[in-house]
Amino acid sequence: MKLRCLFASLGLILFCGVSWGQLDMPWRYYYPEFNQEADKNLYFRLENNNFFDNNEYFGEYIEGYTMIGYTAHPSFIYYASPRVRIQAGVYLTKFSGIDEFEKVLPTFSIHTRLSDRLDLIMGRLRGDVHHRMLEPLFNPENQYTRPFENGIQFVYEAPCFRGDLWIDWEQFIKWGDTKPEKFTAGFSANYRLNKPGNDWELSIPAQVLVTHLGGQISDYEERMQSLANLATGLKLNYRVGDGFIRSLGLATYAATYHDLTNASGYDFTFGNAWYPVAEANYKYGTLMAGYWHATNFLAPKGSPLFQSASNYQPDYFSKTRELISAKLNFSKTLLKQLKLNAIVQLYYDLPAAQLEYSYGINLMFTPNFFISKINFE
Repeated sequence: MKLRCLFASLGLILFCGVSWGQLDMPWRYYYPEFNQEADKNLYFRLENNNFFDNNEYFGEYIEGYTMIGYTAHPSFIYYASPRVRIQAGVYLTKFSGIDEFEKVLPTFSIHTRLSDRLDLIMGRLRGDVHHRMLEPLFNPENQYTRPFENGIQFVYEAPCFRGDLWIDWEQFIKWGDTKPEKFTAGFSANYRLNKPGNDWELSIPAQVLVTHLGGQISDYEERMQSLANLATGLKLNYRVGDGFIRSLGLATYAATYHDLTNASGYDFTFGNAWYPVAEANYKYGTLMAGYWHATNFLAPKGSPLFQSASNYQPDYFSKTRELISAKLNFSKTLLKQLKLNAIVQLYYDLPAAQLEYSYGINLMFTPNFFISKINFE
């Protein structure tokens, strides 16, 4: 017990900063910002992420694996008006060591600015890392394993509030199908309690994620299932300045798990977790630490390292999870649309006295090429 308390204390003392419970990942942002000055402009855009991700996992919850390859999303973007943008293209995923592409998927979206603060996106969403969800609730590697989300999304941006509400429709059904419909509904928000312009920022985050499996018009063997995760907390951030250390702060989260239909296969319907985190943002990246303490916690979309159940051993389950995490990343902009990032992540399972780690490199290239002005009739 003394050893666990020592690790928890060190994790909080050595690192400071505001955090979303995982590193913010601007080097992996790919969704193009809306440009209201581009009325009638047609662009060709390339979203390319070259990645190497080596996960050295040895515990009972997830096996180690390596991902190396690239994703590419060539597309055409057309601004039909100062408030309407259409994007159409094809998404490609290629892993090194495999001749064929892992995924070749057509993409289409319409992004509408309903007001200066509220946006509506339908079709391909501004997804994965852009949701800024906690790692235990939403795995950052979804950017590779589920390359984009389709559905409907509302994004609200104001000086003191940011909100992201979406539905990702993962499996469509028709009458008589023998498969269930699947979708994920999410909400991610942050409310700033003090006025902007202050070096101190105090805010309240809120996150909700619901996964559903069901449907009334198809005939399938699985039981209808709805699982929900909720998280909220308090974040304090201090802006240091423009020197080597940019900002420091702390955050504490409380997260819960709810089995809304009692169909998860486990004999409990509720779980909870406590997650204090700390972060220091420096000139070239971020240093972060966190302590995860969970009881009967499951999150279908979250990182397997934080769950009470193993993702590869069907019968392995631990009621209580205690995990210390530490992460360091280095990021550099090589060109305006070319970003390089390196990251090291450490996870220490306290009850098992097991250290697990991962490291990786990303090279993200997202250029726009102006083609022409075209009038929309």
